[in-house]
Amino acid sequence: MLDVECPRVLLVDASQLITEGLRISLNRTQSFRVVGIAHSAADAQRCLRDLLVDIVVTDVDVPGAGPLRTVHDAVNHRPRARVVVLSNRDSRHWATAALDAGASAYLLKTSPLSELLPVMLAVAHGATATVDVHLGELARLPSRLPPPSALNRLSAREFDVLAEVAKGLDNQRIAQRLFISTDTVKSHVRAILRKLGARDRAHAVAMVLNESGAVEPGA
Repeated sequence: MLDVECPRVLLVDASQLITEGLRISLNRTQSFRVVGIAHSAADAQRCLRDLLVDIVVTDVDVPGAGPLRTVHDAVNHRPRARVVVLSNRDSRHWATAALDAGASAYLLKTSPLSELLPVMLAVAHGATATVDVHLGELARLPSRLPPPSALNRLSAREFDVLAEVAKGLDNQRIAQRLFISTDTVKSHVRAILRKLGARDRAHAVAMVLNESGAVEPGA
């Protein structure tokens, strides 16, 4: 059982779109507080050393280390923290390996947030050895899933802009990074919101995560 009313969360995933979508969704519940984000094993280790963390949400594979490295690091650096593995690997082998390594739950990125968030809250309050109810329903998944149907409606440049939006960049900085004008960025953002049916930029990122949980940002 955690000692804080609002568990402090560290998000670890190679995809900035994934971490930003999770950050928005978790913070909006007001049941979690995201205090750190890491996109590599080294970043995760630094966060585990420097931040007070109650829950670590991590992928199986994180750049810079072998599988489940962040789970082992969390157990070593923050033994009181709960670890939730959020993975594309629909495999009982990997679920068992994650739980054996010290994780409290093994969840699939393909599951809707409406199902994932209650499980994360249960883990925060002491649940252990929790496995996604959908585990085993899917055929073997490739390491990189194709974009969901909604994203197929976006152009390549709109997808690039969405990936930059997920990093929290404003229109001016996106324009500089993509070598386009600010007005062009605004036009792309309007198109993205229209095509996804999103209320605003944050909603667009959260919607993408909720639909697939497995989208990689464009280069």
